[in-house]
Parts: sequence; structure tokens; C-alpha cells
Amino acid sequence: SIGKDMHEMLNMANRMTEEVFSLLDNLLKWAKNRLNKQHVYKQQTDINSIIDSTAEMYVPMAAQKGVKIILENLDKELVGLVDIDMLKTIIRNLISNAMKFSFEGGTITLSSRSEGDFVTVSVKDTGKGIKKEDQDKLLKQDSHFTTYGTKNEKGSGLGLMLCKDFVELHGGKLWFESEGEGKGTTFLFSMKALNQEA
Repeated sequence: SIGKDMHEMLNMANRMTEEVFSLLDNLLKWAKNRLNKQHVYKQQTDINSIIDSTAEMYVPMAAQKGVKIILENLDKELVGLVDIDMLKTIIRNLISNAMKFSFEGGTITLSSRSEGDFVTVSVKDTGKGIKKEDQDKLLKQDSHFTTYGTKNEKGSGLGLMLCKDFVELHGGKLWFESEGEGKGTTFLFSMKALNQEA
């Protein structure tokens, strides 16, 4: 029916608008960060509650794709000194990527752990994984490498570069583990956030 078609088109337009705004947001933040490297506003905060509340926003979207978001080891406080906006941006990008490469019935698991001065956060999916030959292209500053998601979603490659920059501004690193195509992927990042004076 015309009404149903119109509804579908509006839904699609809405999704496309969200994607464009998300891309522009990443682009602006990335450009701003490149111009102004030193602007990190660190605050004492419960890192686990930031992970929890950020993940919560994606639960309905993930459910639309038939994907479950699970939080592990987030039951106790993990207080550290971080730039909250940067931390949220990193988590949002990693969850968004995990959703993009997940199949219906898949799971995305977020967890955190502390080691010495560092907190490490992992975002693990059971999705399409990364081909061995593509693994070297990821996280390279000049490549902006990107592939299509499980429903042909397209990315820009900028989200990961932004995450990498933000993590490095916290004295940490961003890396991933994937056994190859069809085996899922785990993205991890560490931040020097603990045992510091506010």
C-alpha cells in the first residue's frame, strides 16, 4: 500500500539522516582534535556506569537487527580520571561498528577490567570478523579503510581513527583481535585512568 511504502521510505530517510549526522559528528570531532590535540578535560567518574549508560542507548537499535547487547564484569565501581565525552564517543563508535558487522541472533559483549594504572574495555561481537588480508589496513592513519556491514551498511573509517586518537590522548592504545572471516571480532582499548590525582 502507498501508506506502507511511504512509511518505509520515511524510515529509510530517517536512518540515512542519522548516519550522515553520525559521520559529520565524527568528522568534526576528529578535525577538532587534530587542530587542538591538548584539549582533554579529565574528570573523576565511574567508568563502568559510562559504559553501561552508553550501551543502554543502543539496545533498541540492536534489537531491531536481532542482536543482543550483554554487559559483563560491570557490577562494581571502576572510578578513574577520563574525558567523559571522549570515552562515550569511543564506546559509541565501537558498539556501532559491532552492530554493523553482526548477524541476526548475534551478541555484543562489553566488559572492563583494571590493571595497575590502566583500565581496559573490550567490545566483542560474534559477527562477520575481519579477513586476514584486511587486518593490516585497519587503524592505519592514511587508509580510512572500511567495509560493508552485514546489511550492506557503509562506514567511513573515520570512527576508528577518532577512537584511536582519543585513546592515545589518555596514554593508552586501541587494538583488535579477530581470527578471520566469520569468527567475530573483539575491539579493546586501554586508558591510563586509575591511581591519578584529580
